[in-house]
Amino acid sequence: MNPHLGGDDPMGVGGRSAAGMVAGSAGRDDRMVPVATLTGHANDVTSVDITGRSLLATGSSDKSVRLYKWNIGDQFVEVRHSPLLGHTYAINSVTFSPFGTKLASAGTDGITIIWDVKSGERVCSLQPSIDAAALRVCTFSPNSSFLATGGDDDMVAIWDVSTLALLRQVGGHEASIASVCFTPDSAYLASGCSGGDLKLWDARYGHALSLTTREDAHDLGVSTLHFSPAIGKEDTQQLRSQYLLATGGQDTDLNLWSVEVGHRCSSSPGSRTDGASINLHHTFCGHKAPIMAVRFSPNGFLLASASGDKTVRMWDPFRMQLLCVLDGHKRYVTSCAFSDDSCLLVAGSGDRTASVWRVDNISALTKHSPSVHSLAANNKFPPFNFRENKKVQEWTREDVCSWLTEHGLAEYSHNFRAHAIDGRELITLTEDKLENTLGVDALGHRNKILRLVKRHKRENSVAESNEVPPSEFLCPITQELIVDPVICADGFTYERLAMEAWLSSKKRTSPMTNELLAHTILTPNRTLRTLIQRYREQNM
Repeated sequence: MNPHLGGDDPMGVGGRSAAGMVAGSAGRDDRMVPVATLTGHANDVTSVDITGRSLLATGSSDKSVRLYKWNIGDQFVEVRHSPLLGHTYAINSVTFSPFGTKLASAGTDGITIIWDVKSGERVCSLQPSIDAAALRVCTFSPNSSFLATGGDDDMVAIWDVSTLALLRQVGGHEASIASVCFTPDSAYLASGCSGGDLKLWDARYGHALSLTTREDAHDLGVSTLHFSPAIGKEDTQQLRSQYLLATGGQDTDLNLWSVEVGHRCSSSPGSRTDGASINLHHTFCGHKAPIMAVRFSPNGFLLASASGDKTVRMWDPFRMQLLCVLDGHKRYVTSCAFSDDSCLLVAGSGDRTASVWRVDNISALTKHSPSVHSLAANNKFPPFNFRENKKVQEWTREDVCSWLTEHGLAEYSHNFRAHAIDGRELITLTEDKLENTLGVDALGHRNKILRLVKRHKRENSVAESNEVPPSEFLCPITQELIVDPVICADGFTYERLAMEAWLSSKKRTSPMTNELLAHTILTPNRTLRTLIQRYREQNM
């Protein structure tokens, strides 16, 4: 295992983290090797989890779950009642309950089995229906009250852990559920599907409709997601909560999202309702194949991503920085998990093994940073990526070039810069211009650029359609944007045509106060007219 350690530069150009944006790399003397490699399975290791540091679970396509106990010296020994057998097809997900007394496993047979960790006995089997579709994921809520599962029937099922009763099934995705995760307070549940959409659900009160939907969160599908257990905040005055969500997808990107729920919360592009939003916070790039698992460490200082490129990457979610790359597995890495003390990382792979690394030295790189410590202590979000808050039309040439680099298209940056391609030019590019003027010869690269530009344009369009003009720009009578503002004797500004119609109906009272008007002279409000015209130019 050869970790490529990062330097102190907190982020690359444009604020997005990309491969190659790291200042330095470790020499071969600094190699990290696993403290343990587990080789008990006869097929792919599809899922891993750890409870405390005492017990590790692995699930496999060989239909078995294996349990390993940690001993002093970082030795893992398989327990006597392992393996746990009961599934008739491949196991796709294993997860410990928050207190570590139970283990849930979900498989292609459509069944979720809950096991007693101490004895290895099956507590129960959960199945929404007799002909249930294959399950891809299962997870407990942090308060241990709920168990959520998702699979190929495009539905999310929520179970009561104490009664083992099915509370409800929620739908709305149009593709297989690939991942689900509860917020740290167990109030909400996020789900991602192979169609690319993210949805947020109320986990406690059982609303059948999602609170919000983020469409096309990942090109070609969402494969994994996880909420940070340590980063977020609650605004009790405005009854609003904020969470940090990490997602990985088939597009090889690792995205961080700001998830907000509550009063006066702005809606995100693709949102179905007010009061909840999922907004892109940052994008990490560097993996060369789809991301199959993401996981925050319990202390919030580390973010791990496992990929089909056979590597696990460790990120600093505060400084938006790549910390190291672990690259020793022979096949795709399917899953990863941290121990409760954030000192151990385990990863499962298609090479039939699970590897365990000590990562406390990596975590120390972030813990000892004063700025990071301050952010973590106050549960504050890292600074937002400024370019993500701009419209594409507002991007500079350097914004465009860094955007190309982040999507693995750095080879074209020189030509884009030479032809002064800024945001306004970017959205007008055609396939012919890309090939014959900018030298993008590869058809796949041309299609990728056009697809990404189309997505940005669509998001901008949705965001603009959801914008509400400032109340002072609206006529009190028509509640529409004012075209010709005039000031009335009551001191309020109205649309000229609306106020003239009011007065022509022989009304001599104020539409706002209902008091008698001192006169009926209407005075143009030129200052407000200028402000409204500027607003129209920027937003309509």
